[in-house]
Amino acid sequence: MVEQPAEEAFDDLSRHLPVAGSIDRAAVPLGMYLAWCANHQLLSSALQDEAAALILRVRFREVVGSELLVAGCGGRLIPEHLNAEGSAFSEAYYGRYLDDFRATFGSEPYGVEDDWEHYDRIAPLLTRRLMAFRAGSAGGGTSGYGRQEGERRWWKFWR
Repeated sequence: MVEQPAEEAFDDLSRHLPVAGSIDRAAVPLGMYLAWCANHQLLSSALQDEAAALILRVRFREVVGSELLVAGCGGRLIPEHLNAEGSAFSEAYYGRYLDDFRATFGSEPYGVEDDWEHYDRIAPLLTRRLMAFRAGSAGGGTSGYGRQEGERRWWKFWR
């Protein structure tokens, strides 16, 4: 497992424990994000080497992302767990993730059942955020998180 100081982590279970009350509840939002990263090939090769069997079990939906988070990442999501795109996306987006999680499931993020049915509700939103990020990164003139209001799409250059 790659170790980094807590201040360099995108997120850490210890940040959620006081509100969630237990590790299994605290791990749900971050675990779903990590499972989504695994399913979109956003994990680093180092993490893939260290936790290959566990990542494969997540992809086949034999275990949930919170198990990968705890057993494979030590309860922390750090830049070294992600590849270059995953790290750049998380840097740009992760600060909004809990807001999106709450908007999807309600105001209590730690009461969400840790299962694939709930993952399937948040995953399309995360994928849209990633696609917007990619579009913004490719365009070069945005904040890196998608088009700015009123900005033309690149293929509509004639407008």
